[in-house]
Amino acid sequence: MDLKFSLCILFAGIGLLRYVYSERHHLLFVYTVLSKPEGVSGPVFSAVCVYDDRSISHYSNEEHSWKRDRLDAEIWRYTREPHESRDWFINLFNSLANCTSSRCEGLHTLQRRVGCEVEKHPDGAVMNVNALDEYGYDGEDFIFFNYDTMQWIEKSPNAKETKMKWDADRIFNHYLQLYLKDCMDWISTYNVSNNTPPVLHMFASAAPHDQSELNLTCLATGFYPKHIEMKITLNNITVQPFSSSGVRPIDNQTFQMRTSVKMHRDEKQGYECHVLHSGQTFTTLWAGSLGSRSHHWAALAAGALAIEVLYIMSLIYKNRRFNGQMKRSSSTTECENITSRSADPLTASDLDENNELLLHKPELLDLLRSATIQTLVFLICLPVVHHKDGLHVPCSTVHCIILRVSEELLAIHQETPLLKTPEHMEAALGSN
Repeated sequence: MDLKFSLCILFAGIGLLRYVYSERHHLLFVYTVLSKPEGVSGPVFSAVCVYDDRSISHYSNEEHSWKRDRLDAEIWRYTREPHESRDWFINLFNSLANCTSSRCEGLHTLQRRVGCEVEKHPDGAVMNVNALDEYGYDGEDFIFFNYDTMQWIEKSPNAKETKMKWDADRIFNHYLQLYLKDCMDWISTYNVSNNTPPVLHMFASAAPHDQSELNLTCLATGFYPKHIEMKITLNNITVQPFSSSGVRPIDNQTFQMRTSVKMHRDEKQGYECHVLHSGQTFTTLWAGSLGSRSHHWAALAAGALAIEVLYIMSLIYKNRRFNGQMKRSSSTTECENITSRSADPLTASDLDENNELLLHKPELLDLLRSATIQTLVFLICLPVVHHKDGLHVPCSTVHCIILRVSEELLAIHQETPLLKTPEHMEAALGSN
């Protein structure tokens, strides 16, 4: 019994190592047809080719051909687009949705994913490789192709007729099998060289319902490709997470993932975050401080908003100086104003660096009050916002506030003509 148990543990450990120390890649062509609203002729067609979640080509409806977004000769040396044309796919959609050439009853969608995927060891040895060609209709699985048996397997009762028709087309199925084999041969030998490692952060926040607990979060961001494994340990023992965001895309075509665990407030040592990505392990140690990241962002927010407030106050000061000079100048004659301009304190030094002098506007006072209120509200709400939405929200909030102030300043500038040159000054003084 002990021997069997030991062998089970051994094989389980080997299987776990094979799963953890592996990397996955895929090459997929994704087709989508969507029926248009009534009165608009023809459905909407789109197709894109993705390698490891990055678009490398797309179908141009205007030119009726594929356009390669990534001109990597190695990728396209043995890969090619599926033989089925846009018209073939649209005809299939019209048949399933009972559409005519001009209209469809209701909203329907047809999707197809065809390609291959591979799982490798870090040294490049292939662990597993699969081919797939599957269809979905109206958001549900419809039918898929079995590569080994060259048979179609229906996933919906409505797919039985399609299965019988496609099973009978042996030439088409043989071609599809050859196409998928080429895909698997290529993806098994192609080596990715543009891996981007993750950047790790660990931070803690107070648990909302238990003052004795903290929520400890590990954030991995900026990594590519998508597949990643993450865990938080305490003294080398894995802690079960209570929350995980899963892998999510970022706008720079990389990914991020966040995992959180509960911990006692007094346990501030021994916590680590371990991430496995593309066969490499990355580790970071929690420093043990609470809310340091929130304080960091609060300081940045306060500094940025303080600059905005000082800028507004400087505008008010300049406008008051200008108004005072205007009043003194209006008590003299036009000739005296012009001849004494060189000796008067109101000279080019009163202009800003861009030779622009803003007229005093009452809206600046309201803007100053608004910016002050926004600063106080933001600093009060910062811990709550940080705890709820994560690391990047405080920075975005600061940008929103600064953008709001800048937009209001721009509106004031556009409403008020600027005195840019001595000629403008002379005209303004003379008008009084």
